[in-house]
Amino acid sequence: MGWQDRGYNQGDSGSSRIQIRFPPMTPMVIVLLAVNLAFFLLKIFETPYIFALDWGGLRFSTYGEFAQVWRWVTYQYLHGDGGHIFFNMLSMYFFLPTLEQRWGWKRALGFYTLGGIAAGLVYLLMVTITGQWGVYLIGASGSVLATIGAVAYLYPEIRLFMIIPIRVFAALLAILYVLTTVGDRNFSDAAHLGGLAFGFLAPWVAGPFLLRQQQNFKQWNKDRAQQAEVDEQQEVDRILAKVAERGMHSLSGAEKRALSRATENQRRRDAEREKRRSIR
Repeated sequence: MGWQDRGYNQGDSGSSRIQIRFPPMTPMVIVLLAVNLAFFLLKIFETPYIFALDWGGLRFSTYGEFAQVWRWVTYQYLHGDGGHIFFNMLSMYFFLPTLEQRWGWKRALGFYTLGGIAAGLVYLLMVTITGQWGVYLIGASGSVLATIGAVAYLYPEIRLFMIIPIRVFAALLAILYVLTTVGDRNFSDAAHLGGLAFGFLAPWVAGPFLLRQQQNFKQWNKDRAQQAEVDEQQEVDRILAKVAERGMHSLSGAEKRALSRATENQRRRDAEREKRRSIR
């Protein structure tokens, strides 16, 4: 489950030993790493990188840039220097697989992206307050910190470096970003703080609501399937009554197709029920 797989196990002698494990490379993380690295390698060629920065960085110096909504996503894939991308990709590698394995890649990617957008909104708030409109915001830090915040909320038992509880680590990051935002007027760190806060608070606030909605949706699907089965059976009964009264030749093409579909649907339902019984 990512790096929260703690390495405490028993050797043959019964004494405990520490085992360090690296998380598996999940498919979505591989793709994200590749995309980020591909954009960073544009720095080899100055002109394409400047174009990517002008086209994709998050900035609000003109009305046109406000209207370019893609910037809220594209800025998350641009980085300024080697240290910037290295630590972001390292954090992504260690933490994001945990969410991908828990939620699936679609939900994990959506959450990761929303974390970056939340960081961008905090950045917009800061530049609105100060009037410093012309500076680019780039990097995956907000998205990655949202991932760290979510893992800290969902898996408080994780210990980093075997000793630091992950929630303590997240709290220390929050304190650091508050200090650098207030003391150094570092608006990038304000964005980082926004991503971290989103990551921790979103599962806490929205998690129970989304779980209820998911359960309601599953029940709705189940009810709809049951009603469809009842309606189909009524139609089959009507067609069979017509066959008994007038013969098979009296059926229309649509009625024959309806019987064929009903037969296939019944076979599928029987197979699914048999599969559930075998699992039990």
